[in-house]
Amino acid sequence: MADGPGACPDTPHRFETFSLFAPALGAPKRVLVYLPPGYDCALGRHYPVFYFNDGHDLFDWNPFAGDLDPLLAAEIEGREAWYGSWRLAGQLDRAAAAGRLPPMIVVGIASDDGPRSRDLAPVAWGGAMEGRGIGGSSLGGVSALQIGLTHADDFAMVLALSPVVGDRAIATYLAAAWPAIHRIEPTAFLVDFDDDAIGRADHDWFAAMAGAATHTGQAILLQTPGGRHNIASWRERAVPALERLFAAHCPDLVLMVTTLRAHRG
Repeated sequence: MADGPGACPDTPHRFETFSLFAPALGAPKRVLVYLPPGYDCALGRHYPVFYFNDGHDLFDWNPFAGDLDPLLAAEIEGREAWYGSWRLAGQLDRAAAAGRLPPMIVVGIASDDGPRSRDLAPVAWGGAMEGRGIGGSSLGGVSALQIGLTHADDFAMVLALSPVVGDRAIATYLAAAWPAIHRIEPTAFLVDFDDDAIGRADHDWFAAMAGAATHTGQAILLQTPGGRHNIASWRERAVPALERLFAAHCPDLVLMVTTLRAHRG
């Protein structure tokens, strides 16, 4: 805890790491948690929490990199120009400081330790809690959709960047799961498709599929201009998408942050 009056709001963000056993996967998953600036000084405060798949990609710092199998580490290193990082910590710090987002906790679930498609895809592939969200990109986005549809009472917001909905098995799953949910109204979905031919086809299919459903859940479908299927693009799209999602579903949280900062001068 910081010492001295007024020191708490200036303490920087920090991270915590741990592993949890996932019974459904039969293996432990490594978890990286971002705690916002001033977190240790605001004991008892409740923060929004967003859970992200592919948590090892979210931040500039990946504490798990040294634990990888050497062959897997070499493969990732070879793709480093594409892999990169979302650099989410600094973006969240700036968005919260400007009042565009409330300070939040981000829980990243690493999936760089082996069979990613097995862990994330819902099929073989060749009263929600206010302020709790789930997100991801590519297959991680598909997983976020599946979790949001399956656990609508647990997640108020779902963010899916570049979800792989053109795959036949995944499309079949979503087409069956989306209209089958009857208690989806509290959950807001933001799905941002790539700005290319595949993304446009996926967007049109998803819009038709969601539009045919009878439930009244919120579904914001986007195609960010220039959006591509890579981490450099997701890095640029993640925080604007979060801002739009929070503004649509949790406007009181954003208004509260803006009002408090204006009051503090």
